[in-house]
Formats: sequence, structure tokens, C-alpha cells
Amino acid sequence: MTVNEAKASVGGELARIERQNPDGELRPWMRDACSAASEHWGLVQQRIALDGSSPQGRACCRDLGLDAPERSCAQKQALAAARAAA
Repeated sequence: MTVNEAKASVGGELARIERQNPDGELRPWMRDACSAASEHWGLVQQRIALDGSSPQGRACCRDLGLDAPERSCAQKQALAAARAAA
């Protein structure tokens, strides 16, 4: 499975939950959260991790056996400059 396929799968699951709970509170920390709120929040976290732009996201992609998107030259240069400035 590629990262794009995984993103599409997670997006589909999020859409399904949102369709099934149109009036439900999907933030699990809220008192009136619906029963699917925890699953929804987990999928949101997975979608963020699948972005692959953070070290945690790349680690998540590795753990799932997915190839994280490669950083662009500009991103690599910005990261090197930030590290040099620190």
C-alpha cells in the first residue's frame, strides 16, 4: 500500500463516520461526544501522521510499511538552516 492509498483509505473511513454521525460531537474530550468520536480522532491522528512531513509522520509511515514522501530540496535546505541556527 502506498501513502496515497493509505490516505485515501483513512479519508474514506473519516467520511463514513462523519456521514453516520452528522449531528454528533466528534471530539472525544467533549462531554456529549458520540460513540464513534474516539475512532474518528484516531483516524484524524493517522491522517496527520501519513502526511510524512514531520519526523513522527515519517516514523509512522515506516511502522506501517509505507514509503514516506521524500522531502524536497527546499525542505532539506530549510531544515539544515534551522539546525545550523540552533
